[in-house]
Amino acid sequence: MNKCIVCGRILEEKLIEFSNMPRAAQNMPDKNDLAREEGITLSLFECPGCGVIQFDAPPVEYYRDVIRATKVSEKFRKLRKKQYEHFIDVFGLKNKTILEVGCGAGEFLEIWKDYPVHATGIEHNTNLVKIAYKQKLDVVEGYIESENDILKGAPFDAFVSFNFLEHQPNPNGMLRGIYENLTEDGVGLITVPSFEYFQENGCYYEFLRDHIVYYTKDSIERVLQLNGFEVVESTTFNQDTLEVLVRKRKKTKLTDYLGQKKRLEIAVNKYLSQVESKIYVWGASHQAFTLLSTLHFLSKIEGVIDSAAFKWGKYTPASHIQIFSPDILSSITPNCIIIMAPGFSDEIFNQILSLNPNVENIITIKDGEVYVLKWGKI
Repeated sequence: MNKCIVCGRILEEKLIEFSNMPRAAQNMPDKNDLAREEGITLSLFECPGCGVIQFDAPPVEYYRDVIRATKVSEKFRKLRKKQYEHFIDVFGLKNKTILEVGCGAGEFLEIWKDYPVHATGIEHNTNLVKIAYKQKLDVVEGYIESENDILKGAPFDAFVSFNFLEHQPNPNGMLRGIYENLTEDGVGLITVPSFEYFQENGCYYEFLRDHIVYYTKDSIERVLQLNGFEVVESTTFNQDTLEVLVRKRKKTKLTDYLGQKKRLEIAVNKYLSQVESKIYVWGASHQAFTLLSTLHFLSKIEGVIDSAAFKWGKYTPASHIQIFSPDILSSITPNCIIIMAPGFSDEIFNQILSLNPNVENIITIKDGEVYVLKWGKI
């Protein structure tokens, strides 16, 4: 695995190499395995693009499973409850549905029973799901790997995921899958081990192959944003863990551009219907090119005027109108000039009058509207 699992950049900068590292933190060898069981070498890289830090090794075979201690200590239970209460309060989640992604045997799922929410878990490991069933927890056997993995009961109002993303060789796929299983206003709470904590405390013993990726505050936020989430709050949980609250990023609601186009056509043609001929445009800009090719003018545009010499003699793309030097105004007097260079309307207006003061009718298109700069008798 010589590519970043988030952005695909080649991993070139090796940060450190660890020798004789455990092959995995689970499935420990028994006495009969010792003769052939041995440590491995792991190289840690930093992505030059997104800043994610990862091992150049394949994930452990059980990366889809969430294996935790069988009992949650009373101290940790209090921490988790405080976290839940804050999550509910920030997003108003009373009576909402919450999905725990990677719920294991339901150690944390069970705590939601103390709150007015409906919590569902998804877990890949069949044996862990059976344990959760015995506790009468709502658990789905499965795994979210891509946006195509839509769960029974979806869409959910919220999701939580506790120290699971760092195990995933395809975090983008998992996050996109979570996104697609949420309502339009869906929110989430996600935690991962804090690489900053390792750095500040010299915790080299926190590195293990199970955690194939290590996130900083910046990189976890970047990954979440890349996959459609807006970061609402980032903090530290239990000293060594990053906690991020997110909501689905709202999709862009476009301005009524087609309606604006129609309104511009009506407004421009209101004036052009009065002059009918010898109509010129000033400005061979990208704005003018789009306006000329998309608006339907009642009268023919006979030419485009522009100060840039390299454009003279050329034609506007799509609309095919010839471009002239401003000197043309010394030999003709247009009945109307439409200025289509929004940022320079006043400057161009004065230039037109200095070149040919007999031009009676000048309008400009600016900020989606038509403005009259001069309008006289025809």
